[in-house]
Amino acid sequence: MAEKSKLFAAGNPVIFLDKKERSFYAVLEVDKIQNIRGDFISHDEVIGKKEGAVLFSQRNKPVRVFRATLTEQVLYMPRGAQVVYPKDIGLIIAYTDIFPGAKVVEAGLGSGALTSGLLRAVGEKGMVVSYEIREDFINNATKNMNNFFGGLPENHMIKNLDIYENFEDADTDRLVLDLPEPWKALENITPHLRPGALVCCYIPTILQVKTCVDTMNYLRCFSQIQIIEALEREWKVDNISVRPSQRMVGHTAFLIFARRVEYGVKPIQPAKTARLQAGEPGNDSED
Repeated sequence: MAEKSKLFAAGNPVIFLDKKERSFYAVLEVDKIQNIRGDFISHDEVIGKKEGAVLFSQRNKPVRVFRATLTEQVLYMPRGAQVVYPKDIGLIIAYTDIFPGAKVVEAGLGSGALTSGLLRAVGEKGMVVSYEIREDFINNATKNMNNFFGGLPENHMIKNLDIYENFEDADTDRLVLDLPEPWKALENITPHLRPGALVCCYIPTILQVKTCVDTMNYLRCFSQIQIIEALEREWKVDNISVRPSQRMVGHTAFLIFARRVEYGVKPIQPAKTARLQAGEPGNDSED
């Protein structure tokens, strides 16, 4: 993974903070002028400076400059697809126990937000493999990650394949699916997951959750199935009051977590999802 220089350089994603601590995101470019609520500062003045440097705008107002954090990058990055929000990225990394050296497969590269978090978590000895069928998403995500990491990470592989039909990664440690119908992918992928592998499905609606959990139960290769929804609310503290913020980040998605287990009695039966969609009841009792 590319090393970040201690000095700002062209291509670095940064945050400008004015005296009221309002933030303005930008990717540094030579000869570019940054607009800060009607005031201006040149990117050329930032390039070559240390993080946290205090510069002065055209109106002689102090402006601090910092490298954009992963959270700020996610919130402000150019989007080709809906991003996975920081509150969900944190839960995914924690609940799927992404560890240094892990092999993680994700399906649905999107804008590269979750991928950036996964790459940080696996470290240089780990590997993240991203399946994505849309080339425009690949191009946008690649640009975002190149800006954030200061170069494309060598431990990231992108496969322009449909994971519903093609899966090439045996002995996967962790699996993250951000797909419209993840249950269809599970039938194809599950035999390739090592026992003990942890899985996360990122799903926007509760009806999709029901179908996905039904499929996991029928495959009989998953245990400890858990569904979580995260709601994020800030609090304001000043000299005379302590109160919750009037705005909060509400529902973004449901997160399904499960653990891959060996099941030697009944094999995987891919016909289940077809019966689910047709509304036909299935016999899920053990033989």
